Amino acid sequence: MKKSPLALNIRKLRLFKQLNQTEFAEKLSVTRASIGAYEEGRAEPKLAFLIDLANFYKLSIDQIVKKELTINEIAKFPADNIPSSSFDKVHEKLDQLALEIKLINQKFDNQ
Repeated sequence: MKKSPLALNIRKLRLFKQLNQTEFAEKLSVTRASIGAYEEGRAEPKLAFLIDLANFYKLSIDQIVKKELTINEIAKFPADNIPSSSFDKVHEKLDQLALEIKLINQKFDNQ
């Protein structure tokens, strides 16, 4: 089953801060089970959670809900002084690393 951008982003945002589900849930005032359900796409979060999540990461709800975020978007990597060709290479590498992390996490989740 393909996960929604929202489900993928919730997991990616949590991992970006190197938090486990329990720590993440505590910071956002929800249960660990809710975080697991959101990340797996079994449940959709309430608006209050999305507002808290957006505020916590200084992102808009649109950014979190509409498309899968890149590491650069999450980290707010300033690209003003980088030639676009270099930025594209860095962006591609970071997305490759994020995919590798995702695959490793899936292996552990399936064990």
